Amino acid sequence: MKRISFSTQLILYTTVFLAILVFINLFAQQYHKRFDLTASKRYTLSPQSVKVLKKLKQEVNVIGFFSSGTEKNRAKELLEQYAYYSQKFKYTFIDPDRHPLEAKKYNVTHYNTLVVMCGKKREQIYELSEEKLTNAIIRVTRKETKTIYFLSGHGEHDINDAGKSGYSEFKTALTDKGFEVKNLLLVKEPSVPKDAALVIIAGPQKELLKKEVECLEDYLKKGGHLLFLLDPETGEGLKRLLHKEGIVLHDDIIVDKMSRLFGGDYLIPVIVRYAPDHPITKDFKLACFFPLTRSVEVGEKLPKDIQAKVLAWTSENAWGETDINLLKTANQAGFDKDDVAGPVPVAVAAWSEQKTGFKIVVVGDSDFISNTYLNLSGNKDLALNIISWLTAEKDLISIPPKKTATQPLVLSRT
Repeated sequence: MKRISFSTQLILYTTVFLAILVFINLFAQQYHKRFDLTASKRYTLSPQSVKVLKKLKQEVNVIGFFSSGTEKNRAKELLEQYAYYSQKFKYTFIDPDRHPLEAKKYNVTHYNTLVVMCGKKREQIYELSEEKLTNAIIRVTRKETKTIYFLSGHGEHDINDAGKSGYSEFKTALTDKGFEVKNLLLVKEPSVPKDAALVIIAGPQKELLKKEVECLEDYLKKGGHLLFLLDPETGEGLKRLLHKEGIVLHDDIIVDKMSRLFGGDYLIPVIVRYAPDHPITKDFKLACFFPLTRSVEVGEKLPKDIQAKVLAWTSENAWGETDINLLKTANQAGFDKDDVAGPVPVAVAAWSEQKTGFKIVVVGDSDFISNTYLNLSGNKDLALNIISWLTAEKDLISIPPKKTATQPLVLSRT
């Protein structure tokens, strides 16, 4: 009898013990707690990121396109921190080599890319950092939709044209980022629409009317944002507007014999140098190709309260050819004292330091984001960086990277 009683007690104790283990395991899954004991708090998100995650009302899904390796481990380490603070944050990984169709589905063309999605909005991140990821979450979860207008009526690139010179693919890239994209026939409007987050002037072949230029100037005075994509021998009527803001358009065509190394024409300069201290081009290392480009640079004297900076240059092998007639008729070019020496500046950003200040970016080419060239090397990435800066939201945050300090261990002789 005592033996049966002992066996029964043993089974009972074992059952209770297992039940406690199961309960603890289930409780830990639902209410687990992390402790970061590193000196630099390497595994702890900033208070800004935690605040964003705890306010999530919609599910945010992140897909990491990584092959196995160190970068994937770093990404998983970061994503686990985000998932810890919100059950609405989900992530998964896809190997683009094993699943190329999935990579194509999400327009992923680079390894180590994070695709952040919420509803129909989508953002891509190429630099693995807390600041980039948190700001992507802010953008895809924002309720309001920003509108980008493309000026029309002067022979500009058509955002609905699927042909070689059309902008239909760039329009798709913008809508994927959550923007609403519209045409703007300014000649029929009294002013730039109030909901315009950005107005793009993309390769006009005819001059703008005086009234249209005045509308753009008025838009700038009110803190508007403009992107000028101006090919050689165009935009004469816009020179005065840009010069007032510290930007100079040169009457030349860039010749770059380095392009031959990439199998391109010498009138398709390779863009290889970028401003390291501007948000558009910081850490940008991809080569870009600008077919039929003019040089753009910062004026010698900037107006009061205005800052301007060159964003990109060609290599030293290029120059801005000022004898355009000779280049077009005889197909000959050679550098002389009247030409612009390389590296040649091809893109400039200008902005007002006032509270309601404007932002401008001028690029000496409009074809680099056409359907033919958009997906060539870094063209699309650079264009989307420009759009992000020009439409920069006030609620985006800045998070300094964590510094990993070394901790030397000094051993005594003993």
